[in-house]
Amino acid sequence: RPAAVAPVPRKRPAAVAATPAAAAGGAGYGTEFFDRPVDRDAVFSVKHGLRAVIFGPEAAASIPLWVADMDLPCAPEISQALKRRIEHSTFGYTFQPSEMWAAVQTWLLEEHGWQVNEEMFVFCASVVTAVAACLWAFTSPDDAVLVMTPLYEPLQKAVEGAGRKLKKHELAMSDGRYCLERERLRRDLQGCKVLIFCNPHNPGGRSWAADELRMVAELCKQESVLIVSDEIWSDWHLFGNRHLPIARHASEGQHIVTLMAPTKTWNLAGLHMSYLIIEDAAMRARYLSAIDYAFLHYGGTFASEGMLAAYSLGRPWLHGAKRYVEDQLSHCVAVLREHCSPEVVPLLPEATYLLWLDCTGLRVPNPARFFQEEASVLLSAGSDFGGSTTAHFARLNAAAPRATLDEALARIVAAVKRWRDRRADVQKALEPDVAET
Repeated sequence: RPAAVAPVPRKRPAAVAATPAAAAGGAGYGTEFFDRPVDRDAVFSVKHGLRAVIFGPEAAASIPLWVADMDLPCAPEISQALKRRIEHSTFGYTFQPSEMWAAVQTWLLEEHGWQVNEEMFVFCASVVTAVAACLWAFTSPDDAVLVMTPLYEPLQKAVEGAGRKLKKHELAMSDGRYCLERERLRRDLQGCKVLIFCNPHNPGGRSWAADELRMVAELCKQESVLIVSDEIWSDWHLFGNRHLPIARHASEGQHIVTLMAPTKTWNLAGLHMSYLIIEDAAMRARYLSAIDYAFLHYGGTFASEGMLAAYSLGRPWLHGAKRYVEDQLSHCVAVLREHCSPEVVPLLPEATYLLWLDCTGLRVPNPARFFQEEASVLLSAGSDFGGSTTAHFARLNAAAPRATLDEALARIVAAVKRWRDRRADVQKALEPDVAET
C-alpha cells in the first residue's frame, strides 16, 4: 500500500456504540422489525425510482423485486454511526483506517475461518470496478476470460468492456442445483488467462462445497489461469450452509484474487465500498501499479464509517435479517409450488436472498416480461444472466417485507391462473365437436 494510504490507528468514536437490540444479542431484529415498510420512492433508489425509465412508463406502479438490494430497514448501528459522522462539519479527503481493516480481519476469521493479514487488503468502490481493474492489471487486450453462466450480467459486460474475449462455460443442472463438470470445465479453461468465479453463485444460489472449490482451483492451476473470485454474497449463506473462501481451498502456487464487500451483507450498495484480498505481494504490487494513478483504491468518508460500523457491530442485525429472509424464501417456494407448478418451479437457494424461477412450463419467450405485463411485478430477466440458455428463467428478490411479498405472490399466482385459463380455452376451441362427428 502506498505511503499516501498507510493505515493510521484511530480510536473508535462513540458513534458506533451498540444499540439495545445489539446488546441483547439481536433479539430486537425479528419479524416485527423487518416487516416494517420502508418508503424508498423519494431517496433516488434505482430499484424504485427508475422503474419507469428501465421497464417503461407502465411499470411505475409495479412491485419491484428485481435488482439485488433489500427493501428492509438498515441496521440501526450503521445508521447511527453515519448520523454521528454527519454532525462533524467537514467532509474532506478520507482514508481507510487500520481500525476498519482490523474489524474486517476479525469478521473474516470469526465468520469464515480465514486469517488475512492487513497488508493483503486493497479498497475499491465496487466489486464490478474491482473485476475491471483486475483485468487491466493481469491481462492484455484480446486475452480470453472465462465466466460460468448463468452469471450476474455486469461481470460479463466488464470483460467485454475491458476489451477481453468473453468465453462462457454453461453450468450443468442436476436435481434443481447447478453443478460443475470437471472435464468440460477443464476444456473450457484451456487458453484462458482468468476465470471469474462467483462464490456463492448468483443467480443460482449455490453454496459451493469444499471438493468443488478444490477442483476448480486445481484445474486453474494446471492451466495457469488466475482466479478472480467474486465473494460479495459470502455472508448470505442460508439454511445451515457455510461460506468457504476458494482461497482457503487452493493449493500453494495458485494465484487467487478474492473480492468481498459489506454492501450485500448489510444493504449498503449506495455507499460504494468493497475490497480485494490479494495474498501474493508481487501480484498486489502489480495491481496497485495499474490503478493507483486513478485513485481507485481510495474510499469516501461514509465508506470508512460504514465499513467500520458494519463489521464491528453488524452481526446481530445480519443474524436477524437472515432468519427473516430464510422464512421469506421458504414462504415463496411453498406458495409457488402449490399454486404455480409446474409452469413456475422455484429453486430454493443455499445462499443469497434471490429465488431463481424455472418458468419453462409457461412457454413464453421472456417470463420476466410476462409477469411485468400480467402481474405488475418486476423481476430480473433470465436472459440477462446467460442469453438464450437461461431465457426461460426469472430472478425474484425475496428481501422485502412480508406484506409486499404476499401482494407480489398473489399477483403472480393470479397471472399463472389466467394463463392456464386462456390455454384451456384455446385447447377447448381446437377440440373437434363430438356432436358433429
